[in-house]
Parts: sequence; structure tokens; C-alpha cells
Amino acid sequence: MIAEPPASGLPPEPGGGRIGETQGTIGEGGLRLWLYPREVTGRFTRSRHKVAWALMILYLGLPWLHWRGDSLVRVDWYGRKVIALGHAFWVQDIPIFLPAFFSFVLLAFLGTARLGRIWCGWACPQTVFLQFLFAPIEKAIEGKSSVRKARDAGPADFAWLWRKVAKHAAFALVAAWIANSALAYFWGTRNLLYAMAHPSAENWPGLALVIAFAAVFYYVFAFFREQACILICPYARFQSVLVDEDTSVIAYDSARGERRGKGPRGSREGLGDCTDCRQCVLVCPTGIDIRMGQQLECIGCARCIDACDRTMTAWKKPVGLVRYASLRDLQGKPRSGKPWRLFAYAALALIMASASAILLARRPAVAHDLLRRGQSPYVRVGADSVLNTFTLHLRNNGSERLILMLGWDGAARGTSNWEGRSFALASGQSLDLPVDLTTPASGFIRGGADAGLVLSAPGVREEIDIRLAGPWGR
Repeated sequence: MIAEPPASGLPPEPGGGRIGETQGTIGEGGLRLWLYPREVTGRFTRSRHKVAWALMILYLGLPWLHWRGDSLVRVDWYGRKVIALGHAFWVQDIPIFLPAFFSFVLLAFLGTARLGRIWCGWACPQTVFLQFLFAPIEKAIEGKSSVRKARDAGPADFAWLWRKVAKHAAFALVAAWIANSALAYFWGTRNLLYAMAHPSAENWPGLALVIAFAAVFYYVFAFFREQACILICPYARFQSVLVDEDTSVIAYDSARGERRGKGPRGSREGLGDCTDCRQCVLVCPTGIDIRMGQQLECIGCARCIDACDRTMTAWKKPVGLVRYASLRDLQGKPRSGKPWRLFAYAALALIMASASAILLARRPAVAHDLLRRGQSPYVRVGADSVLNTFTLHLRNNGSERLILMLGWDGAARGTSNWEGRSFALASGQSLDLPVDLTTPASGFIRGGADAGLVLSAPGVREEIDIRLAGPWGR
């Protein structure tokens, strides 16, 4: 039987002294308290809906888009390459993207230092899928949060059971859909659709991966939920060292809000603007009380802002009691005029991104690695010639099929096994080419000679420098 935690694990009603005074999902003895965040509407929630649906379409739709006969973006695990916009990027291209990676990290630092944990509340897949896909399904089947909470606290009757079974069946189907889309990033949609149209026994590795992915997604979104943000997410841990007095985070204006309360018969004499309605706590997906200050569990989703603004409007008070604000804003102090740290993050990120762009622009159309083959550096061929053997590893980085020829270039010339021959290299293909070079023994000085090969195709010319081994004297 599928069920949420028993009634003994439910959070108490507001005002019971639990929520807000300790971590909202931990009860006595470490028992997890199941949260039922109330529904909320408002300007930030509407904006987050638009952002979330755009991101879900991007996350789930991107692997199904194609470009020049292949996926627009695909991680070819077996081929050890990434396909993006028809171009192949190999393990050897990691140095090109290292500066871009550090640029992304610096931009994350910049965003956190300026706007706090905004990634977690607005763009993180965990938040997006949980709050805007799984939560609406749960509401459609089981009802509003208050109804779900009351039903879970009551007896496990037939109405409770069929709703739980229907909800978890829907969750499992959505998790399988997400898992297949995730697998398409690595396997490609054509392989995925082929596997789905044929017996599972013929494609058991792919089936095993889909089942594993689906099981993880189902467990996370059906049971683990906000615990991923509270217990696992590393972003929350390092944000505390990035924020400062100028960082805009979701904050409660205590100078305006205290003392809390509704007052006798609606009288507000001696009280602040906070009516202690606890709506900011009841809508929080991690169960915190924002009025207790900035906390590690706050994911910056702005649900408490919408809930508080709605209460302020009902009481005919100015909105913004809970809002995006920095510590200096709350204290009525001007912000620092020269945020050197933010400038440094931005400048370093720009430098790193520019470095990656330059390396990418200079990336050759055909990448190559030349390795010496055989047990001996060279082999004497007759009395006047020397044979050097190599393996030429080629990678077509472009989006077009190439017909290549391999010719000589350099001081030392001779013959090769590819003289006058051509070979094809498809887009994204790698090829190991055996290359045998025979040169006159008279061309060697002190055991070596410089030579060169040229890979040529229409619009392509790549030069390969070679150090040939041979006899010590002339």
C-alpha cells in the first residue's frame, strides 16, 4: 500500500510553537514532519510559472530537437564525445571548455552575491518539477493542501486509498517520461524510439537505465521532496560565504513589522504591520519562518512575499513587509557605492569566457594525434631507405562529411602508403589511420629528420609536424 508518513509525523497546527522555532521538517527524536505548503498566488508566483514552464519545455524538449540529422545536443557516452549544433566535441577538447566552466562558476558566485539563492527558487530542476509539475498533479487528484492534511490525519478509508494510488501512479508515469527524456540526452531519440518499439529483451541496458532513472525521479518527487534542498544541495552551503550586507535576499522588515499581532477587535495600537497570520510560514515549501531572519533552508522562491502582500492588501497596509532586500536596505543605510567583489567576479568571468571563445574559434576542422607504432623507432628498408610507422588518430569536428588526402610537406620527403589515395571522414567520426613513411637514409642527421604531412580537403588544410627517427649519421 502506498502512503505518506502516518499522522504522528504531521506538523502541528499553526500557533503550536513548532513551525518557525526549529527546522520545520524535523520533529521530536528526529522524526520527519510532512509538509503541506498552502497554495499561493501573486506577481512572483505568476512570473515563476512562466519561467518554470519555459524551463520544463527546455529540459524535456531539447533532446528531441535535431540538427543536420543528429540530436541538437547529445552526450555520446560510448563515443566519448558531445554533439552540439552538429559539431562533435571530444575528451581532447576539455581544455577548450575549462575556462568556460570557471566562467559559469564565477557567474554563479556573482548571481549569489547579488541576489542570494535565486537559482534554487526560480530555475533549479528540483524546484521547477516539484512545484510546477508534481504539485499540480497532487492537487488535482487529492485536493488542496488543507484537504490533503485533514485526510492524511484521518482513517485510511477507500477515498484516501484510491487517491493515493492514482496520485502515485501518475507520479510514476511522469517520472518515466522524465527518465526517457533524460536518457535521450545520452542515447539519442532515434535509438530510444527504436528501443521502445522493439522487445525489451533486445534493449535491456537501455531499459535498465530508464527504470533506474524513473525510480530515482519518482522517489525524489514523491517522497524525498524538500529534503533534497535542505539536506543534500551543496549550493545552500557555499552561499553563506558569498552573501554580504548588500546581497538582496528574501527578508522580513522587522522594524516595520514588530510587534506582531492582530490586536483586540481589530485595533492596531502599539502593533507593527505584521498581523501574525503565519501565511508566510504556511506557504513555505521548506517549512521555515522568514521572520526569524535569513536561514540556510530558504530557497528564495518568493512564495512568502506573495502570501504577505496578499495579507497586507487585505489589511490596507503597504505591501513589501516581506520582500527582496539587503541588510543595508532593512537598516535604512545606502548600499556600498563600489561593489568591487561583484566587478571582480564579472571581469574574471568575462576573461574566462573570452578565452574559451578564442580557443573554440581556433579549433581545427579536423583534429589529429600522431603516435609512433611498432616496437622499433624505425626499420631499415634495403641499404638506402628508412621506414617510420605511425598511427594517425583523426576526428572530424565539423558538421560536414570530408574527403581527405594525406600528402607530404617539409624538408624530408619520401613515399607513404597513402600516396594518391583519399578517404572519407563523416561528421563527428573518429578514425585511426595507419601511416607508413619511407624516406631516404641520407636525409637523417644525428638520428633524426624533420618532416610534415598535410591533411587536405576542399576548404580544409591541416599541417602535421613529424620528427622522423633514423640512423645517426648521413
